[in-house]
Amino acid sequence: MQHGTVFTRHFLKRLPQVVRQDIRTKIASRQQRGGATRDNLDRFSDEAVKFGLKVAPFIEDKFSFVDSRNKVNAERLNHNILMRDEAVRKLARLVADENMQAMKDIDPQVFDSFLEAMKHIYSVLAENIRAISINPPVLPGGKVEIERAEQVLTASVLKMQSEEWIERRLLHLRAQYIEYAQIALERVGDKGHQTKYISYPSFQNWKNKQREAERFIQNTAVYNEATGEHFDLAEVIKRTTANPENRRIEMMVRSRGFEELAQDLGYTALFLTWTLPSKYHRNSNKWNGATVKEGHSNLMQQWAQARALIAKEDIHYFGFRVAEPHKDGTSHGHYFLFCDPKDKDTLIHIISSVATSEDRAELGDDISPRFDVKEADPAKGGATAYIAKYVSKNINGKHMPDTEAEESAFRVRAWASVHRIRQFQQFGGEPVSLWRHLRRATEEQTRIDPKLEALRQAADSSKWALFCQLAADAQLAYEEKQNQYGESVKKAIGFHWVSEGVSTFISTCNETYRLVKKSELGALLESRSGSPWSTENNCNPMLGEHLKQVTGWSLAGVQCLIKPILAGAKVPIDKDCQLKLANNRLIVTRG
Repeated sequence: MQHGTVFTRHFLKRLPQVVRQDIRTKIASRQQRGGATRDNLDRFSDEAVKFGLKVAPFIEDKFSFVDSRNKVNAERLNHNILMRDEAVRKLARLVADENMQAMKDIDPQVFDSFLEAMKHIYSVLAENIRAISINPPVLPGGKVEIERAEQVLTASVLKMQSEEWIERRLLHLRAQYIEYAQIALERVGDKGHQTKYISYPSFQNWKNKQREAERFIQNTAVYNEATGEHFDLAEVIKRTTANPENRRIEMMVRSRGFEELAQDLGYTALFLTWTLPSKYHRNSNKWNGATVKEGHSNLMQQWAQARALIAKEDIHYFGFRVAEPHKDGTSHGHYFLFCDPKDKDTLIHIISSVATSEDRAELGDDISPRFDVKEADPAKGGATAYIAKYVSKNINGKHMPDTEAEESAFRVRAWASVHRIRQFQQFGGEPVSLWRHLRRATEEQTRIDPKLEALRQAADSSKWALFCQLAADAQLAYEEKQNQYGESVKKAIGFHWVSEGVSTFISTCNETYRLVKKSELGALLESRSGSPWSTENNCNPMLGEHLKQVTGWSLAGVQCLIKPILAGAKVPIDKDCQLKLANNRLIVTRG
């Protein structure tokens, strides 16, 4: 370093590299100002190092691998390794291989049971994982059945031997490290040297990921192996809630529906703002080094506590929660609650008591910095108008007066992504997943019951309030599959409709698609066109010609059969004959 006193030269090298880089950036910026003298640059350098010495312990406490005094694992994981993609991949591969070898070196014969062997293997592998600042998979607490415990331990061991699993967690560690360091170094905020909500490097990284994702989307198609149908992935996304504008519209439909439902019930609307104590805010001199995620988790724990107390009072309410960052990145919540007017005061008292219970003394008589509540004003457009502001500003900035609204919305989305914070949560009412599956259902599937058809029409016509009123007899249906680690994963595949004690399953996921590169699509379709179709007597004409032979219809007449048969349907030709495709064989069933 060119400038700096003995103090600066002595202490700078002892600081974590991320802090040293920030100090050098500050000094370089100061040098570019007019009239910078050696003396004032030295004084500035000393002050920058003093600030670095003050901040460094917070960073070292959260990310021990940056502590220059920690020599044990420095060669395995350090700033330079974590910041380079190839180095991260190499480290992930190395640790995965070591964990595989460690498992091979353990003799299972010395243990009394498979469970005891897996516990030991888990502990050995977990130690290796912790050595690179990654948390091992969490094991369930309390008493667990032996079979379940074996399954969880096996999945955990497989994860810790997976190069892909380790690499993903190292990349997440990097994102957390970068952003926490930038927050600690006071690079997030609304001052001249700061950026709102999220730091400059983290926002740039997020935008780069968005661009990479967009390139992937543009080069990818979704392909149905059974039918040969294919679509551009970009076109599929445009029609789903992966599209921010569709997500905003759906949120507004649900908000308006909840307001209509509240009006029917005679409920009032409350708007709550819930903020964390000073020690969670970086822009406070009381900051205790808490991460954004730790602060947000604290908010969620308080909300869970409040909901438990509200449940004891048997108070009915519903609404939305919106998570939003302060300028310095600290999380706070906006809650939109609809409740019976007679329960309003009790509900407010419970929530405000929980919200102000931590560090109550710092508030004095005015609790509004921590907790604030307003009632809906119909003159200002009612509850939906109020909610609309927060929905738009946190998704895509549409219909906001601020010319920088879209940029701010992107920053908020990046903030939620980096810290893995769920921006929107509904409580009360019917699950939105059920709503989405009903919108996929067809009239043919739901006309079995007029009530079910009315429910489908309510969802299909975006009438959320009516949907919530009619959905009591519908429940999501799931199938369980095992992932690559042997864990059971639930996937919604439709819904059950219960009428007069009889449950009917309605499938809304009849077809399976997979992602393929557009460059490979032509070859897939070509190979498909050459695939043989056969009947039980092994004749092999093309499907259309084959159907013509079986049915006696014209070639034009059998075209209507091809798509449902390829989709796996059993197609009736007349009262005595049905056709079905199985293992590339056309099965003819008579009688």
